[in-house]
Amino acid sequence: MDRWAIPLGIVASVLVLVYLVAGGPYATQVAIVLATVLPAGLVLYGSAARRRAGDVRTQQALTEAAYGRSERANVDLQERVAELVTLNELAAAAGSTLDSNELLDRSLEAVIRHLRFDRALVLLADDEARVLSGGRSVGGTAEMTAAVAELELPFDLMSSYLVQLFHSDGPLVFRDVDHDPDERNRVFAELMEVSSFIGTPLVSKGRTMGVLAVDNRASGRDVRPSDGPLLYTVGSLVAAAVDNARLYAEVEAQKDALEHRVAERTAALAIAIEEAQAARSAAEQGSAMKSAFLSSVSHELRTPLTSVVGFSRLIRRRLDEIVFPAEIGDVITRATAATSSLLDGSGLAMVVDVAPGLPTVTGDRDRLIQVVINLIANAVKFTRSGTITCTAVAEPASSPPMLVVSVTDTGIGIATEDLQRVFEQFGQAAEEGDRLPDTPRGTGLGLPICREIVEHHGGRLWVESELGKGSRFSFTLPVGAGATNT
Repeated sequence: MDRWAIPLGIVASVLVLVYLVAGGPYATQVAIVLATVLPAGLVLYGSAARRRAGDVRTQQALTEAAYGRSERANVDLQERVAELVTLNELAAAAGSTLDSNELLDRSLEAVIRHLRFDRALVLLADDEARVLSGGRSVGGTAEMTAAVAELELPFDLMSSYLVQLFHSDGPLVFRDVDHDPDERNRVFAELMEVSSFIGTPLVSKGRTMGVLAVDNRASGRDVRPSDGPLLYTVGSLVAAAVDNARLYAEVEAQKDALEHRVAERTAALAIAIEEAQAARSAAEQGSAMKSAFLSSVSHELRTPLTSVVGFSRLIRRRLDEIVFPAEIGDVITRATAATSSLLDGSGLAMVVDVAPGLPTVTGDRDRLIQVVINLIANAVKFTRSGTITCTAVAEPASSPPMLVVSVTDTGIGIATEDLQRVFEQFGQAAEEGDRLPDTPRGTGLGLPICREIVEHHGGRLWVESELGKGSRFSFTLPVGAGATNT
């Protein structure tokens, strides 16, 4: 209707003007009426025009706000996609090569190609020499690459940032390293042209295999503590791949040694056959030579088979000692240490309450640590004040006996209709504005992965929550004969 108001007004004005100029009947009275009505009409039209202009400005502001939210969501989505692409490339690299140097180079390239880091380096632990060495790096100058490759840091050199990182339980952020009191740290920072960086230990099967460090020197962006959990996950993938490559190299060495021994025994067998054939010509020695030949063959075959059996027992013992037994208190300790940087400056307090004398469970310690880390990180994202509480208690009345591990927060809580949706892939109950500042936005895969890990261990994962009153995520693990190996 508004778009026809002006044209209709112009037409009406022209008709009235023609009528007045022509001096039609009652022209004087019409002129008086128009002189009275026209100012009021102008006032009303001006008010309507101002109202329409205000509506236009309001719509423009709403459009700009919606565009801003769309841009932020797009940036967030791009970061999540970059994280998933990086993890996918790391998994692909681990499955496509068993050469340690090639594996490390491809992993580091994936980190700086897709994540918000400009440079990355890795140092591996040499347990025999007790040093960090064998460095590989990407994103720096040729001089930096050569310096990292020649670097050797003793395990007991605790003044070194990288050695501190090697002995830590989780990611660490180092700032103002170019002003460190230790001259060696200042020299290293000057060589690498870095003032701050973030790093994580490379942990596989409960063993620290080296360190991974990244920085943003080229772009000038600062590193964020919230990058720690993602970097820890990346480091775990790299550590597992390197561990697999080392185990493969050991198996190859054992295979070569076994093949060499078989070749020696084959040569000896050939000689024995020749001797047997020569001895067969002497009838009086035929029976004795036959018995000696069979005895030699039996002995020479039994020796390599004994080596194979011994090597198999060694592998089984390493699995029993490193992979399967998990003490749940150690799992919670490592998980809280790995996520401690998320609580820095947040005002949140971490409370750990593990009942004494809990029995061990049978399972993959690293995957159980991953479950607790994900639950703690999830609680921090949606808790603005108060506490994050980790508890572990026994539930002997259940059959089979169970341990119950819980992560409780004082955060925003979850609506009843969303309680099951949080365990669906890519499902998230909370809106973007509910997260605390400087906390990572999830991909929607953490809780489904946690549930899968717990169920593979023979337990279950559930949530209890109410809007405005916090949430409690709990899972059970069977103990004793009821536990399921994974």
